[in-house]
Amino acid sequence: MPPKNSQSSGTSKSVMDKSCDQLRVNKWDGPSVRNTIDDAIRKIFNEKYDTWTERHTLADGRLIISTIAVGFAAVALIYDYYEPFPRSKPVLATCSITYFILMGVLQLYQWYIERGTFYQGVEIDPSERSPKRYWKWSSSIKKYDDKYILEAEYMQESRTGYIKVLKSIGAFIDEEGVVVLPLLEKELAHIISSVLRKNG
Repeated sequence: MPPKNSQSSGTSKSVMDKSCDQLRVNKWDGPSVRNTIDDAIRKIFNEKYDTWTERHTLADGRLIISTIAVGFAAVALIYDYYEPFPRSKPVLATCSITYFILMGVLQLYQWYIERGTFYQGVEIDPSERSPKRYWKWSSSIKKYDDKYILEAEYMQESRTGYIKVLKSIGAFIDEEGVVVLPLLEKELAHIISSVLRKNG
């Protein structure tokens, strides 16, 4: 598919060599490797897949929970300013308890809803003959392991599909710690083809 003009997101522990359009990472840092490969996949989807558009529904959900929690903290702060302790004690207690409950909800949301999801997208058929296909991609790397686990699932009306792929990070990162985008792009095309054929 022809590329689109868009920029990939970066990570704090990976380096984008703009002159060579390379993503470089410390191969021995598992979390950084995972984040960098995730960013590379997002880069490929955003730049190479013209019929795909990234969505942020899971991130929006996390943002809503965080905003509500911060709102309760702000209410406690403002109320205590105008009604100093001990008159503000009931409001402070209520807001504090609610804040910590929401922080717990946020943690559960990240564990059980997001579950390592780094890309959500909708695929639209330009001819409009096929319904929209919604994709979700997630990843993980176990501690002290070199295996990158990539999971992809899609939903298209009543049809769903899922595939899980386990690859050594050496399949995508060279000896210098540079992500080899052509190899990663080829693997993604194979995964997409496999999951659609398997569940088609």
